Amino acid sequence: MPSVMDKGPVASILFEMRTWLRCMMPYTPYVAPFYPTPDAVISRVLNLTEVGPGDCLYDLGCGDGRVLLAAARRGARCVGYELDPDLARDAAAAARASGLESLVQVVRADAASADVSEATVIALYLSDHGNSRLLRAVQSSLRPGTRVASFYFPVVVPGWEQQLLRADRTDGLAVYIYRAP
Repeated sequence: MPSVMDKGPVASILFEMRTWLRCMMPYTPYVAPFYPTPDAVISRVLNLTEVGPGDCLYDLGCGDGRVLLAAARRGARCVGYELDPDLARDAAAAARASGLESLVQVVRADAASADVSEATVIALYLSDHGNSRLLRAVQSSLRPGTRVASFYFPVVVPGWEQQLLRADRTDGLAVYIYRAP
């Protein structure tokens, strides 16, 4: 079965519209529409957080698994949470196709239910609301000192503003790096 990105322009547009609509519904667990993270941003996130073989990266809202695969290629163990069944399927299939399934686990579930106690790095590409909702939901299992990278949107949770290590705006695309309090 082709991935959501390989079904052609009309199907891709319809999929994007569906992801927008479900984010706008009241009481939805979806906190951001799906947009693939650009490869250049993925490299920057992994460089800025210094992801390597000793790390366990969690991508909360992993989409099609791009960040997971890139981190696994650097030797990191990776866990991605994805609520959308099509995207979760695509992420798991991409890990198998890349031969990285031993390093990549994709969990089809609401990332708010994630136990992130093993994470040394957390990747986010959500929204202000999504970042806030998910970080508050996983806070009880989040270890102090965990590196948290957010693409495009800063973390707007009280106490996190003092934990900002770096805001990188290369090419006008912001990446925020935090150390969990």
